[in-house]
Amino acid sequence: MFLNNSQSQHRIANGTIGIITDLDLNTNIIYVSFCVEGAIVNVSFTKITTNFEIDSLPASCTQYPIQNAFALTVYKTQGLTLPDVSLNLDNQIFESGQAYVALSHCTKLTNIKIHSLNRSTFMTSPSMIKEYDRLELIALDPLTLNNIPYCNSIST
Repeated sequence: MFLNNSQSQHRIANGTIGIITDLDLNTNIIYVSFCVEGAIVNVSFTKITTNFEIDSLPASCTQYPIQNAFALTVYKTQGLTLPDVSLNLDNQIFESGQAYVALSHCTKLTNIKIHSLNRSTFMTSPSMIKEYDRLELIALDPLTLNNIPYCNSIST
């Protein structure tokens, strides 16, 4: 998985999944192929050094801008379409709507595998329940021309 937004010209952003195709140990260049909008984009990366401070002391970290991605968080999949999904819908789901987002990124219902399921995963926001109740009351009211504001001014 790519870890920053430096390749936006190739439509590769933080969270884009790729496959490492080669590593040149002499030049420390890694080659990664990404499937972006139906095309394969091959990109090479060198190590990046980030300087920072820990307890007022200088420190640095040198790494390639990728990481293994055997698993992704629901938030990391935002904007992705995935051909196969294996999900743990357990107590780690902490926000209403997260389970829906996790399920909706797969292209086929038959390609979703749920390994663990907790009923609390499908929590609903109280404001959503309030809005549903409001809309249900409106739906129960029979629709007449008198209920539609612009129809009252039309002469027959």
